[in-house]
Amino acid sequence: MNAHDSHSPADSNTGPEPFVGQSVRRTEDLRLLTGQGMFTDDAVVVDPVYCAILRSPHAHARIVSVDTSRAQAMPEVVLAISGAEAAEHWTQIPAGMDLMDMKLPKVYAIATDKVHYEGEPVAAVVAETRYAAEDALAAIDVEYEPLPAVASVEDALGVHPFDAPDGPWSPKAVLYEEWGHNIQCDWAFEIGDPDAVFASAPHVVSCRPAAHRYSGVPMETRAVVAEYDAGRETLKMRVSTQLPHQSRTLIAQILGLSEPNVQVLADDVGGGFGNKTQVDAEVIPALMAKLSGRAVKWFEPRGDWLSSGPASRDYAHHVEGAFDNDGTLLAIREHLVGDEGCDGATRSAGLGALLVGGTYSAGPYHVRSYKARVQAVVTNKAPYGAYRGYGKETANLAIERLMDTAAAKLGIDPVAIRQHNLVREFPYEMAAGPIIESGSFSQLLDMVTEAMDLPALRLRQEQARAEGRHVGIGVISFLEPSAGSIPMSVFNGYETASVRIMPDGKAMVLSGLQGIGQGVETSLAQITADRLGLHPGDVRIVYGDTKAVPYGLGAYASRGATYGMSAVYEAAGEVRRKLLKAAAGMLEVDPEDLELGRGEVWVAGVPTTRLSVQEVARAVYLSPGPYATLPGEESPTLEANHVWTNPNVSWVPDEHGRVRLYPTHGSGAQGVVVEVDVETGEIQIEKMWIAHDCGKVVNPAIVHGQIIGSTVQGLGGTMFEQLSYDDQGKLLTKTLNDYQLPNIMSVPPIEVLHMETPSPITPLGTKGVGEGGCIGTPAVLLSAVEDALREFGVTVERTPLDPMRVRALVRNAPQTAPVAG
Repeated sequence: MNAHDSHSPADSNTGPEPFVGQSVRRTEDLRLLTGQGMFTDDAVVVDPVYCAILRSPHAHARIVSVDTSRAQAMPEVVLAISGAEAAEHWTQIPAGMDLMDMKLPKVYAIATDKVHYEGEPVAAVVAETRYAAEDALAAIDVEYEPLPAVASVEDALGVHPFDAPDGPWSPKAVLYEEWGHNIQCDWAFEIGDPDAVFASAPHVVSCRPAAHRYSGVPMETRAVVAEYDAGRETLKMRVSTQLPHQSRTLIAQILGLSEPNVQVLADDVGGGFGNKTQVDAEVIPALMAKLSGRAVKWFEPRGDWLSSGPASRDYAHHVEGAFDNDGTLLAIREHLVGDEGCDGATRSAGLGALLVGGTYSAGPYHVRSYKARVQAVVTNKAPYGAYRGYGKETANLAIERLMDTAAAKLGIDPVAIRQHNLVREFPYEMAAGPIIESGSFSQLLDMVTEAMDLPALRLRQEQARAEGRHVGIGVISFLEPSAGSIPMSVFNGYETASVRIMPDGKAMVLSGLQGIGQGVETSLAQITADRLGLHPGDVRIVYGDTKAVPYGLGAYASRGATYGMSAVYEAAGEVRRKLLKAAAGMLEVDPEDLELGRGEVWVAGVPTTRLSVQEVARAVYLSPGPYATLPGEESPTLEANHVWTNPNVSWVPDEHGRVRLYPTHGSGAQGVVVEVDVETGEIQIEKMWIAHDCGKVVNPAIVHGQIIGSTVQGLGGTMFEQLSYDDQGKLLTKTLNDYQLPNIMSVPPIEVLHMETPSPITPLGTKGVGEGGCIGTPAVLLSAVEDALREFGVTVERTPLDPMRVRALVRNAPQTAPVAG
């Protein structure tokens, strides 16, 4: 029996079972699984030309000259342009964020005088076919003056900041001469008296967790279809983006167009993961459309995505914890250094992830004295971008490695030391300022250890060790901040929705939220259906069209369940009020006497006295019309708009300089069992467990899928995926042959457990869920591998956990390792 048939209004005086909380089948899936998705490159336009981008082979070089004349003379070429020529027609890229005294590079989408990473655009071509456009790139003559490549943080500063956080620095080269150095952001925060606490603490524990460089691999890379109407001075663009409205704003600004004359459409995105939250190369085909007068299509080749798309992670911590004899965490000192590539604030928006990592390094644990410093360093690599987790996994890796280190040093069980320090009373104000409004950390940790049957696992582990096998167990907790609301950026804190019932009784929702595969079309329909007494199949969700939907902020930071759903809930609530008022007038009863469900309105206790929603809607819109059905209403139609903001956001610094940028916080715990082959370095993951609490669950199946998907991405980034560079800043992993992704053979069984602790600050009690799996996965895997190799005295602090690294850990271990070779 499906949800539509499970209950009818006549069955009960209390109304039908709500759709929120049910695993309603995703509306999107049939279209996507049958090949009927509309991705950017699927768009059909009249008489298109095709764009190709020439990219620098050097990581760092001055551009002496660019000659496009030979390319321009080729038969099928419509237009070839250099960066210097393009600069006459557009402005520099505006910053996506500008806070914390960030240094902002002044750059164009096509380089004019200098390239800062291998793969930076230096020229562009449009031609009648894709083949002709690619061929024409070879005819463009570029003369470079190579400069020393800054391929690491040590190259950028001449010393690692852990050894000399304030210099003196002697960089191999300076990327942006006007800065005079290679630090894009240097932020420090302190509260309490951490140094005094450390001076008197019975135990001081430190570790240096680090993560390598990797990023998302979307099914569809960056893509644009641009059409410019010179007569009307209008630009229509289909873009594979998570931020349609912000993209429109930035593109209009760059091209000098009136923003109402620019339309951005985003249909099926083909994978976002935070990777598509910037405007950089996307503006190049837009300019080519404007200059050529032709519709331009651009689809980024996979190799170009890997070399020049937004990269992520690539950071190192030096974190210290002061502990009492019983394992109580007294204070934290954290120094986080990130390799930002050539930029993390203008061309892409990854710098904020390091600030999140520095703010949330206490994780789900109680601590009152806290000191953090975050340094973002630029190097000659591709821009540093957002990727699923966005600093939350950075913070979690630091605190969870610290907890394991402390447990080993103090001789305390690693689960027990966590339970001893977990936050239990809510709301809880973290030392760095965020307020955890509700949570269930302790209960979730218990859920995971019970599901694992931890005592039995540890017994089996001892038996395996007696047999010469190396089995490891990892158990960690995690905190999932969601719905980032960042001032001085395009990622600030509100969302919009317009809800209307049409004259035929069906509903339409216009949402500023963007669908990127997370189930927007289904979950928003469930919420609307419950509010308006409809079936989800009778609700149409519209997003991704800047000409149709109100200005919204799109999809990032797992904000859909908070901002997006809340805006729709409130707008639908106002429509519900007017619907019941109109029906009450028609039935000659009070609105409070009415119930609503499954497309009908009826008098409570009198199920035979009822109207269909369609009858009420036709009465409002057509006959007898709004004057009779909604008298006295300022807006006498079945439509309402709402802009939702979160009361748990604060941009005004308190007396300690603290702000609150993430308003909702999920809770989680993870466990894993692995076996390590010390001869080959291979890790076999037997099983993973994850317990999660994202507040009220709107669609359990969607939430389950989000957790599984993000866990697999976290596993891939920890075990397989690597963006590797040589000492000249050149990418070595340029194909998916080299950049290894997890597959069905490498993903273990994953058991997902749920709790619901509603958020008190969202109308439905919802919190974000999109990053829950990937936040704790790196930490739990490192913990388990270290546990497996405990007899060798190995400390596991860095990713990736590939066989080469694991084998090297064993070979270089303090204890004698029984490894051949």
